[in-house]
Amino acid sequence: MKESSFAEQSAQAEEMPMTKAKAMQLSQEFINKLQTKTDDHYRVQDFSSKSEMIKDVRHVASKQMASDYVNGLFEEKNGKLYVIPTDLPPWVEKNQPFELKKLSESSYHLVQHNKSDLYGEYSITLGFEKVNSHWVITFASIV
Repeated sequence: MKESSFAEQSAQAEEMPMTKAKAMQLSQEFINKLQTKTDDHYRVQDFSSKSEMIKDVRHVASKQMASDYVNGLFEEKNGKLYVIPTDLPPWVEKNQPFELKKLSESSYHLVQHNKSDLYGEYSITLGFEKVNSHWVITFASIV
């Protein structure tokens, strides 16, 4: 059996359709990237600017989505990046059921209904699009 290269394996993986597991993985990866390490003064350890952080988040989200969340949760002061001390927005809960709706070969929506002490009852919809053979989150709607 011929071994395939990493690039070939990656190409094969990206041709796969969106699955519930992939949707959950991307949603968790996105929120985890926003929960970056900080010091006691809320200074971000791994990034020094919003643009650096947006570039990192763009591995799992569109530029607009990454920009919206990074700009809403972080601020730059004196050449350093700080998290704005606040709660993260409501998000997909990994141990709760959700629907994955196929809109087209390259577009899906994840829909989940949740309840939390902080936000009460809410529904979240994430949009997933295949961009350059790569799945990314393009929007989040919370109602």
